[in-house]
Amino acid sequence: MSENSLYLGKKTAEIAALVRGKLEGDGDLMIAGLDSLENAGPLDISFLGNPKYSEAAKNSRAGCLLLPKGSESVSYQSPSRIYVEDPQYAFSQLLVEVESQSPKSPPLVDEKAVIHYEARLGPEVSIAPFVVIERKAVVGERTIIGPHCFIGAGARIGHSCRIYPNVVIRENCVIGDRAIIHSGAVIGSDGFGFSTDKKTGQHRKIPQLGNVVIGDDVEIGSNVSIDRATIGSTVIGDGTKIDNLVQIAHNVRIGKRCLIVGQVGIAGSTQLGDQVILAAQSGVAGHLRVGEGAIIMGQSGIISDVEKGAILFGSPARPRKEAFKLLALYGRLPELFESIKKLAGRELIE
Repeated sequence: MSENSLYLGKKTAEIAALVRGKLEGDGDLMIAGLDSLENAGPLDISFLGNPKYSEAAKNSRAGCLLLPKGSESVSYQSPSRIYVEDPQYAFSQLLVEVESQSPKSPPLVDEKAVIHYEARLGPEVSIAPFVVIERKAVVGERTIIGPHCFIGAGARIGHSCRIYPNVVIRENCVIGDRAIIHSGAVIGSDGFGFSTDKKTGQHRKIPQLGNVVIGDDVEIGSNVSIDRATIGSTVIGDGTKIDNLVQIAHNVRIGKRCLIVGQVGIAGSTQLGDQVILAAQSGVAGHLRVGEGAIIMGQSGIISDVEKGAILFGSPARPRKEAFKLLALYGRLPELFESIKKLAGRELIE
């Protein structure tokens, strides 16, 4: 094992059974740790999740490899190989196994937490020091809340959630079951709502009296801001995963199992269907609809409704093939310009 390996301690036959894979090689080989293709040694297991790393997998010193089905004819140095449908997912199952072996602290409500007498805590809740939980807030069973978190009045958090340090969940917001919220996230900050006086130019604040409703099995990255609705709710559907540094404005509605990648911004009252993917640094203007299964590629700008299943790129975004064609033509503009000058027989621009 390398010094960075995670300890597993299972035989390859046991691993194959755990991930429901087909084993080739020594089933009695004891695998001590998990590591990358480059760093794994004879006592480690690693995986091939992307074909671009095929050469690294062939040359890996790992004692066992998780490999995609259909690659059985490829030659690998590793003495044991387990073939599965999805090597990355199989590897993640082993990570879960390693995590489960870590000692867990017993549930504890720290005496340095400030909990309103009208708040309700479920059984086996863990509350770290310097947490503030306001009146009539509800925390479901087996939920863990890290240090310096704030849970506003009337907020409701489901069961088996993990709230990391320095998270703010403001008044009346609702968090579903098994949610994971990382440090620095703010759920329920005021929506960016102002009415501008046409005579004076003064920006007058519009009260933001709605809330945020987050479904089950949602993960929210660090330093994410999800604004509360002006009235009604900002909604995040079940199973949606949100990366770090994302801004979601008031009254946005995001469907189920969406992927929202880092530095995305979604303006107010926009609606995303189920299983939409917004890649890194893409932006969506307000009051739009993005259809189910649409993919918005990185750094794209959406300024009109998007059809179901569309794949768009660019700013403003266009269908992917069209956008790539235009990008290729843009790169040839100097060459094309010179050709036009020769055809015209004179200088077009001095």
